[in-house]
Amino acid sequence: MRRFFIILLTMVSVGIVLANKSQRSIKQEQQRTNKEISETTKKISENKKQTREQINLLNLLSAEIQEKSDSINSLKQSIDSIDGTMTALSDSISKMEGSLVLLKKKYGEILVSIRKTRHTSNNVAFLFSSNTLSEAFRRTRYLRQFASWQNDKTTELQNAITSVNNAKNHLVALHSNKATSIKKVSATQAALQNHEKRQSQIIANLGKERASLEAYLKEKQQEARQLDAQLNKMIAQQQKEAEKRRKEEEKKRKEEEKRLKEEQKKALAQKKKEEQQKKKQQEKQQQEKQDKATKQESATPQEDIATSQPDTPKPSIEQGPTYDFERNKGRMPYPVLGKYRVVGKFGRQKHPQFPNIQTDNSGIDIELLSSGSAIAIFEGTVSAIFRQPGYNTIVMVRHGEYLSIYANLSSISVRTGDKVKANQVIGTVYANPEDDNRRIMHFEVRKETTKLNPQHWVK
Repeated sequence: MRRFFIILLTMVSVGIVLANKSQRSIKQEQQRTNKEISETTKKISENKKQTREQINLLNLLSAEIQEKSDSINSLKQSIDSIDGTMTALSDSISKMEGSLVLLKKKYGEILVSIRKTRHTSNNVAFLFSSNTLSEAFRRTRYLRQFASWQNDKTTELQNAITSVNNAKNHLVALHSNKATSIKKVSATQAALQNHEKRQSQIIANLGKERASLEAYLKEKQQEARQLDAQLNKMIAQQQKEAEKRRKEEEKKRKEEEKRLKEEQKKALAQKKKEEQQKKKQQEKQQQEKQDKATKQESATPQEDIATSQPDTPKPSIEQGPTYDFERNKGRMPYPVLGKYRVVGKFGRQKHPQFPNIQTDNSGIDIELLSSGSAIAIFEGTVSAIFRQPGYNTIVMVRHGEYLSIYANLSSISVRTGDKVKANQVIGTVYANPEDDNRRIMHFEVRKETTKLNPQHWVK
């Protein structure tokens, strides 16, 4: 019995030890699992951040590459223009130099011929060698004419020489401008090649993290769809309220017309009553004056009161602004102050670096380079101000049936219902600390819910 008790006690002790060991093992396993989850979450967050940074840098490089390509094309056109001007100027200089040589030659021949004819170069001797007084007068007049001709020819020669020298100086300046432009082309091409090299490296890196790339782009598209849905909802609400106001104004107009008709009807009835009373009074007086006279009825024609119905069209505060906005299509300013560049184009298109990925932009994305201010493109009324994930504060300005939308603002200087003018500052664009404090504004133009390409409306 004692032996059995000892064995039982031993088994219980071993079981307790094993249980404690199992609990420690489970706890350690849980700790390892939590650590792995934490590390995985951290890695996903880091990958997402790196992908966002890489995409932002890629967009920046793509915009700079486009700018430098445009700059190179412009410089090449300038060089071609300089070449054409230089060719034409060289031909002009050759012709002017030829004309100058002929002018000098003819001038010299004329002077030699005159000296041979006069046999003297002394004007005084030439005058006193005259045989008669009339000949002396003729020679005096001749000397004046010759002096005038000589001055004209001298001026002509000097002008021709000046023209040739100016043309040569201009040609030298053109050579200098061409050399400067060629240097700029070379420098811009070198910078372009560096940008394209960096762009290729970023594309390769993003290609390796395609899952992160697609997740990031999917997140951005989801934010864009949410903004689009919110805008459509708010525009529909504004349309509903506008229709309600229109119906109320129509109801008031009809009630006013009804009231005017009632007043006109009462006025007409009162006038008829007064005319009847007046008629009875006249008849009574006539009967008293003419005893036993035949009763005569004189019908007094009734005058109708002209009822002028007010020509009141359906009230529409959008009628004027809509026309003005349409009339200024293509002439309105970009919605930012200072220098800028477009880093995101309008509409559905293939991603410029990833052809298998499509993007859809309801507006354009504008990077501000020298200022942080957003401005209204046209006069209108602030119809809504709200916030949306990924776009910070959004301001909607209504121009009749048209709307301009300014998104990703950090602060605003207008309130809902405010009247704004063209070029008026409406807020400050958000400086993204995760993107080197770049300021990128999302901008849209719509006709109610129909999306329009903003670049067709601004210049």
